[in-house]
Amino acid sequence: MDPVPACAVAAGGAAPPPAPDPAADPSDALSRACRAAGGADVPAAQWDRALRGLCAEPGAQDSNLSAIGDPVEFQALWTAAGAEQIRATLDPVPGASGAERRARAVAAVPGLSPGQRALRAAVTAAQQAQGARFGGWIGLRPGNPGLRRKLYLELPGAPETLAALPFAPLTRRLPAVRAFAPVLLGLDPGRGTVEIYAAIAPLARDGLGLLLADLGLPPRAREALQLLTDLRDQSLRPLLPTQDQGLSLSWGEDGTAEALTWYVHCDALLGPAARARESLLAFGQRRGWAMPRYCALSAPVAGGIPWHGLVGLTLGRSGLALSVTCATRCEAWRSCARS
Repeated sequence: MDPVPACAVAAGGAAPPPAPDPAADPSDALSRACRAAGGADVPAAQWDRALRGLCAEPGAQDSNLSAIGDPVEFQALWTAAGAEQIRATLDPVPGASGAERRARAVAAVPGLSPGQRALRAAVTAAQQAQGARFGGWIGLRPGNPGLRRKLYLELPGAPETLAALPFAPLTRRLPAVRAFAPVLLGLDPGRGTVEIYAAIAPLARDGLGLLLADLGLPPRAREALQLLTDLRDQSLRPLLPTQDQGLSLSWGEDGTAEALTWYVHCDALLGPAARARESLLAFGQRRGWAMPRYCALSAPVAGGIPWHGLVGLTLGRSGLALSVTCATRCEAWRSCARS
């Protein structure tokens, strides 16, 4: 059955949401999420095999990947034209040391370029010298064919760690952003890209265009700000909304900037998971976007709506994109795990 019409109706308020999934087993929650994530590009069974093969304990409730302890997060991403793609990030060894997680993540993502391998070695050395809270994650996204992997490595310590990495764009002046605190390095062997994720102070609305110009990226700020205004259904203030914000900057192997992504916590931007889901589906309906897999991923489960983590707004050479991360379980699992 095609879930699009039901989601569109529910977003408009004319019909009740789908009935909660009665499953209460964390492993069943992952199976449900994989069924929802499956599509022509990556079948559900392939998502399930990949995630269970890479995550040592997919039913764990104590991972620090997500705020509710879920070791797997899916991400729904839509282009400006409304094309939907599903990605995932996983904790390879929930509850283990940062060193063990890093080792598992590194072993799972081969095929890095020489430049990426040099970055991996430098970050590994920094973690060994300064310690690591979580060490590393593994990303999965549609490839050609099947799934391709991405390596995420924790950037420990002060910004000096970032400045010492052997990558030309990092030794040059980075864009001026207040309280730029790097936290994560992303290495995509399939695309050859290098990505830095950082926490930032609230970004000025007018600063987005300046950042794009500084990075040599296409001037998409006006379009992006309009999308954000439409999503929240309210005008923007001089500072972009919410106190806790993040930024990722992505470069190709030749050092050319590829994309900028602005991140915020979904609950701070759109409210609790149920309200965020309603806002996203209504926004998609207004824009004519098909959201069948997000609709299924975020459908009610035992205890509520699956936890929503981050909303991302990407401005890149390939266009504009909106994304949201979604756990396999809901916030109620956190209290269940403690009881």
